[in-house]
Amino acid sequence: MPGRPHVCVVGHGVAGRLHRQLLEGMGLSVSVVDPAAPRHDTPVATAATLTELPADRPVDVWSVCTPTAAHVHTVAAVLDRDPEARVLVEKPACRSWEGPELSALLDAHDRARLVVMNQYAHAKAPAILEAVRAEFAPRHPVRAVRVAFCKDRREDIAAGRFVDLDYGVFGYEWLHMLAVLGSLLPAPAFDRYLRDAPAPHAVRIARDPRLASTAAHETTTLRTADGSAVEIELYSTITGPDAPHTAPAPAWARRTGPATDSRLRLARVEAGPVVLTLELDPVFLPNGTRLPRNTHRLTLDGPGGHREWLVPDSPMDNALRHAVATLLGPGPRPPLDLRPLGRIGRLARLAARTDTPADAPHTAPTALPTRL
Repeated sequence: MPGRPHVCVVGHGVAGRLHRQLLEGMGLSVSVVDPAAPRHDTPVATAATLTELPADRPVDVWSVCTPTAAHVHTVAAVLDRDPEARVLVEKPACRSWEGPELSALLDAHDRARLVVMNQYAHAKAPAILEAVRAEFAPRHPVRAVRVAFCKDRREDIAAGRFVDLDYGVFGYEWLHMLAVLGSLLPAPAFDRYLRDAPAPHAVRIARDPRLASTAAHETTTLRTADGSAVEIELYSTITGPDAPHTAPAPAWARRTGPATDSRLRLARVEAGPVVLTLELDPVFLPNGTRLPRNTHRLTLDGPGGHREWLVPDSPMDNALRHAVATLLGPGPRPPLDLRPLGRIGRLARLAARTDTPADAPHTAPTALPTRL
């Protein structure tokens, strides 16, 4: 169909394939740049490198899904090809020391646009949680926000996938957790949290000499504009619930799914006598049956008893639609927000120190790839 926007997905790994699938589902024309992408028996135009991509077919949006270590180089190559390019970059936007370089690239190409993928910033379920809290605890300030994202990635890591030696555990799910946290906190309080340096005593980190870190548990307290205190608690692991280490899962972050599925994406808000728990996909019934994909569950427990709501929503689809609209739309150029990246960079540097309460043996992957 002529006239459809053309999106070129650079990097055809797990993220790139998902981008391609969703973008095609939106009716967009998609091509792929990846040396390992199939060249035959596929309706999608492919090229091994950017230089091999035909120049006679303009690209409306570039979707950069390469490994994090190649993001800045790939963005630079795209801008060299098209100084006014519209670029979507998977998270993390870059390695911890590359923020100034990425900012300088955009400053030198002031007609280009760049959006960093942030799927959980576009999830509908946290907004529904806030609406339910306002209805059932209208006179009570939020006293705690707890977020946990967990997945056992040991097999992936041993196979050479999802290896982050720069940020460690903070490069996998922590940005997603920050996006959820930001949707549940007042903007000024969240901004202060992102800009503050994490206190060593507030973060327990499980280290691995080959993976930087494999689990982290942060507990801190924020003050909101009205002076009330909000306890913030974040937890993530990439080694699964059976791996003993110094950052074990807190009681509120226990999995409810079958033993064969290690994933957990959970947010909990406590306000007065009310506790709201949001389980993001995957969600399981008590018998272990998984609810349909992109189905989320919100529960409320309080003086009135227990209530549940199911929320169908695809944060990834929402985020891609938002990104394409932002990149191609008439609005102002979006700013590059590196605050979350700065936060996980500071946490990663904290993990590298020797005086934080984090050293203990724990289960590590059986093998590491020789090439990233």
